[in-house]
Amino acid sequence: MKIYIEDQILEYENSKDEIDKILNEIDTIIIKSSKTLSYMVIDDYEIYENFYDYFLDNIRVIEKVDVIALTYKELVDDILISTLTYLKRTPDTIEKLADKFYKNPDGDAWSDLNNLLGGISWIINTFSSIEQDGQLKDIVLSYEDWNLYAKELFSLQGILPDLEGALSSGDNVTIADILFYEIISIFKEMAGRLSSLVSMEASLYDLN
Repeated sequence: MKIYIEDQILEYENSKDEIDKILNEIDTIIIKSSKTLSYMVIDDYEIYENFYDYFLDNIRVIEKVDVIALTYKELVDDILISTLTYLKRTPDTIEKLADKFYKNPDGDAWSDLNNLLGGISWIINTFSSIEQDGQLKDIVLSYEDWNLYAKELFSLQGILPDLEGALSSGDNVTIADILFYEIISIFKEMAGRLSSLVSMEASLYDLN
């Protein structure tokens, strides 16, 4: 197999005995480049985690591995793009979800709500990771816009206890109200604030 990483091409035998060597060599090269491993493209499949397990299961047939490593700024840009894309596309889904809870939510509705809560958790966690980094002022284009985005995110966090309470009591109407009247508007505000934070490089991506 051939592994493409940081303008280098590594060649290894397709053997389980080589997996540790492969991953250690990848780690060494990335550390030297002062970058962070983002994901791997293994024979056209994008793999974001559990690399060892994927190699173990497919070692005999792997032909090509592209290792995608990013600088910290590129990694933050990537997170901001993913968050913005999610915030822009989700309000329509939330509106349909709210309508289901105003009526009689089925299994799909509960599954969609669980997915939404997972998405919100991801947004909050990634924000916290970036917020706590000492390089924040050097990474985001506007610290003022970042703080405005943070204000909207804290508003989102603030309504989660009410949503959890409605879930606990089985109050579907309140769940629907929170989705329709609060979360949708906050998502739209967050998307507006975040748009100004995406760097010129990142804005080359398709955000629609």
